[in-house]
Amino acid sequence: MNYIKYILISLLFMPVLVFAETQSVLPSAGLTPESSFYFFDRFGETLQRFFTFNPEGKARLEISFAKERIAEIKLILEDKGVTAKGLDVAEAKLQDNLSRATAILIKEKQDGNEIGEIAKELSDEINPAQEELKDAFKSERDALKAKEEELKAKLKEARRVGDTAQITILTKELADIRAERELLDQSDEDNDEAIDQEDEKIDEAMELKEEAEKKIREAEKDKAELLKEAEDKNVVFPATTFNTFDGLISQAKTAFAAGKYEEAKRLAKEAKGNLKEVEKSLEKLKDVKEKNEELKQGSDEQQNELRNNLKEADKENAERILEEIKKNEENLKEEQEKILEEQKKIEEELKSSGEQEND
Repeated sequence: MNYIKYILISLLFMPVLVFAETQSVLPSAGLTPESSFYFFDRFGETLQRFFTFNPEGKARLEISFAKERIAEIKLILEDKGVTAKGLDVAEAKLQDNLSRATAILIKEKQDGNEIGEIAKELSDEINPAQEELKDAFKSERDALKAKEEELKAKLKEARRVGDTAQITILTKELADIRAERELLDQSDEDNDEAIDQEDEKIDEAMELKEEAEKKIREAEKDKAELLKEAEDKNVVFPATTFNTFDGLISQAKTAFAAGKYEEAKRLAKEAKGNLKEVEKSLEKLKDVKEKNEELKQGSDEQQNELRNNLKEADKENAERILEEIKKNEENLKEEQEKILEEQKKIEEELKSSGEQEND
């Protein structure tokens, strides 16, 4: 009996002890959904909920659980990547923990209790964890990109030596890596959106002035990060790209200075929405440019091989090779024209992002 009691007490306080030992924004992930013993972690959390009685404590508890879910997602990404089965479980539980915390705060507000201070504390607590989650996805994205570059180099060599079997294998591996990157981007976007949605609900419980000021600050931070990312990748934005964003932020600041905090918050949110469209266009533009480089590289290698064969060919084969070289050049020109049109379309999207009319 004493042994069982010891286990229950250990499960009850284990996350608190782990948190006390770490200096990181995130607690230790402990067991992840990949483990057969994951239910022990969840059982411990159930006990903590049972022995936590006041609403503020319950809300804080759910945020601490949410941070542990983020730690689990980060660990799964680092160990097994975005295709790991346990990732969906951790992401779903993250959303559940955030929803529980939000529901507790909203109920307290509906009951007439003052919760602005605790709402702000919890919002400020989850935001750094969200940034750490985004960094984890960025690290995984960089790792996939490095692997993609490695496969491209191997594919180039396989084409050079004419190893058709290896070309087929590497082409499939390259497609799989790109599919993983797309899945990673979608997962990152879904997590970010889920946290933002719950954060929005928590924000509603804060004082409106603080809320509006926070939204303006977040929007400006997001723009700075996007510009830094573009600079790192040698991407130049059209001159008008941020006109709409800058206009909305300027209006938000004017509204804020005039004490129109609801309007300031709305304008800052619109600015963030505009920025997300710019970010999507930036990713598409980067992918199109990479596609063009790969197409040109593959064509050059194929043409060089044909020209080398031409030197040793007899008259009949020489004519066939010359025809093939000409056909490849036409195909390359046709594909590059398609890519150029696609690039122009994306650049127009970026320009139009800065030309949207503000209310």
